[in-house]
This record gives sequence, C-alpha cells and structure tokens, in this order.
Amino acid sequence: MTIRAWKAVFVAIFSAMALIYALQNVANLGGGMYASFAYVLGQADHAAYPESIFPAIHSPLLIWFALLTVLLLEFACAGLTGLGAWRMWRARQASGSDFRTACLPALNGLGVAVLVWMLLFGTFGGALFQMWQNQVGSGSANGAFQLTVYALLLFGLLSMPEPS
Repeated sequence: MTIRAWKAVFVAIFSAMALIYALQNVANLGGGMYASFAYVLGQADHAAYPESIFPAIHSPLLIWFALLTVLLLEFACAGLTGLGAWRMWRARQASGSDFRTACLPALNGLGVAVLVWMLLFGTFGGALFQMWQNQVGSGSANGAFQLTVYALLLFGLLSMPEPS
C-alpha cells in the first residue's frame, strides 16, 4: 500500500476507536459515566493534595454539562476523522493538493481529539480537578494521555509533506 493509503487506514482506526469510546460512554451514561464525572469533579478521595485552587463541583446540572460536552466532542472527533479517512482513501491517487484538502476533516477531528483528551481530561481533569489522586480518575487520565498521543502523532503524520 502507498503512504497515503496507510494514512487513511490509520485515521480510520483512530475514528473507530473514538466512536467506540463515545458509544461505550452512551451505553454507560446514567451509571458509570455520570458517577465517574461526579467523583472526579467532586474531588473525592484527595489524600495527597487535599486542597485545591478550584472548588469541587457537586451540581448535577454542571456535571451533566461537562459529561455531555465530552460526549459531543467525542462524536465530533469520530465523525470528522471518519469523514477525513474516507476522503483521504478516495484521494489517495489524486494530486498532492487534492490529497491535502482531503486530509482537512481528519486534521480537524484530530484537533478536536486533543481538545477532548488533553484540554478537558489532562488540563481540567488532571491539573485542575487533580483526578490523578484516585483510582477512577487515574485510569481516565492515563487513557486520555494515550489518546492525546495517538491524535498528535497522526496530526503530525498528516501534516508532513507528501513524498514526490
């Protein structure tokens, strides 16, 4: 396969992964997902750093807002990367300019992935709400780091100039 075909396949794999995570979250929306968000946002079990610069959130409305924001962005990520993979596959033998244009939805989807997993989970969840201090949050933080790395690696790969 050509480099372009591999790029399309790699983006399709990432899209499938993002979609599966989003669907798993929907399947566990009222139970595990809500409970996890409430646990992290409520800053439960913070023994190492018991004080925080930001107050714990216990409002169900704010917890649902955070949860639905993550879900919406996960689906947007999956949709944009899926569309990008499809367009890249179709343009794999086209001109370099056409292929770069076909990559744009994927690049935008990978950008959304970084917003979800680095900004929301890493910066807000990890740094602001100190989710690394408990088992529930720690698992989410580790998974978010992994997804951020995948997204950034793919973003870099798609941003590289095409070989002549």
